[in-house]
Amino acid sequence: MTIRSAEVRGHVVVHVRGEVEALTAERLGAAVAAALDGDLPVVLDLTDVHFLDSAGLSTLVRVTERGEELGEPLRIAVDSNRPVVRPIEITGLERRLALYDSVDDAITGPV
Repeated sequence: MTIRSAEVRGHVVVHVRGEVEALTAERLGAAVAAALDGDLPVVLDLTDVHFLDSAGLSTLVRVTERGEELGEPLRIAVDSNRPVVRPIEITGLERRLALYDSVDDAITGPV
């Protein structure tokens, strides 16, 4: 898994590529938490993730809660055709997470 962050139109976009699973989920959580501690809204871009397991789902819930505690909801970009959507839907987390079809939608859309 690779993680990179960049400022895009007044938001920090944390772009993730690869697999989010037991061995990588902690790194993802740390990267998103660091971004949330900044002054800009955060978008987590999962459009290049091709696998998401239960550890990854737990991390998404944890960083979403962290964003809520800070008063800045986390926006998650995930292409609806990607394999990461299925575990999110199976667990019902689509009702809990702020999901968007693209980074652009996450930046411009309502929370």
